[in-house]
Amino acid sequence: MTIRELAELAQVSPATVSLVLNNKKGVAEETRKRVLELIAEHNYPIPQRGTPKSVPVNNNILFLKYMQDGMVVEENTGFISSIMESIEVNCRKEGYHLNILHSINQLDETLREIEYDNFSGVIVLGTELDSGDYEYLNQIPIPYVILDNSMTNFKCHSVVMDNRALVYEAIEHFADLGFREVAYFKSNNAIHNFEERSQAFKEAAEHFNISCKKENEFLITPTLLGAYESMKTYLQQGIKIAPCAFADNDIIAIGVMKALQEYGIRVPEDVSIIGVDDIQFSAIHSPSLSTMSIPKKLMGKLALKVLLEVMEDPTISSIKTYVGGEKIIRESVLS
Repeated sequence: MTIRELAELAQVSPATVSLVLNNKKGVAEETRKRVLELIAEHNYPIPQRGTPKSVPVNNNILFLKYMQDGMVVEENTGFISSIMESIEVNCRKEGYHLNILHSINQLDETLREIEYDNFSGVIVLGTELDSGDYEYLNQIPIPYVILDNSMTNFKCHSVVMDNRALVYEAIEHFADLGFREVAYFKSNNAIHNFEERSQAFKEAAEHFNISCKKENEFLITPTLLGAYESMKTYLQQGIKIAPCAFADNDIIAIGVMKALQEYGIRVPEDVSIIGVDDIQFSAIHSPSLSTMSIPKKLMGKLALKVLLEVMEDPTISSIKTYVGGEKIIRESVLS
């Protein structure tokens, strides 16, 4: 019997059964009694109390790599793989095994098929989650953390980069250099991180008194080839670009830069560009790309840290952890 089946018999949520099994607070006494009676009736195993922390009762953690179409996650492989490697390394340090499961545009089905009894907790890569997916997460009966999505207006634990602070620092750098007009290479794939950056870009431009005209906002496909082709389409129309530009991520920036170079637009002499993520290719591209670097290893470490804390006490309320970044100025910005 699984936790889900036990929950159905008790007419409670799987999370409630988990609280009872782990002798945690947050369950009415009458409900707790009913669940315990069913546990005894069906000989469901109860975790032993007092087990040393270094030897967990269940030492498996699941990493669910979810993608809608993979456009952002798969293209930005260096970013995601660094985070996953950090989680795996820190799992070993804590005495846990990391199991990886992939799901492509089948979140509901995937979550229903997971045997949660085999895991102590779940880390979900939420980069491509949208608000329509959030309700499916309520199916997870064990502690979980969403990575790379702030999950606005949804009560859950999450670890995500501080998009607002990243964008503000990039635009502030342009302002400090004396630029008064900025372009925006905006992703045409509206994942949550990009939506937050878009809002922050508008606020930051206004705050630093830098003009961003509508004709200087370019919708760009967030893949290397897609960004290159998107920018070429604009350039074929004879558009003019502001002397500095912010790109939603490095992939977009690099694809755009290739198109600009083909049309004789020099970086940084004609257009200074800053991206986000600091993927490996950014440093070796010619010219090298200025970017807002994200501490990827730290994000992975923090995601696991939050999960372990919630596994220790499932009654902990929603934890939202925002991770700042570092500005790295390279050759793509005119100094």
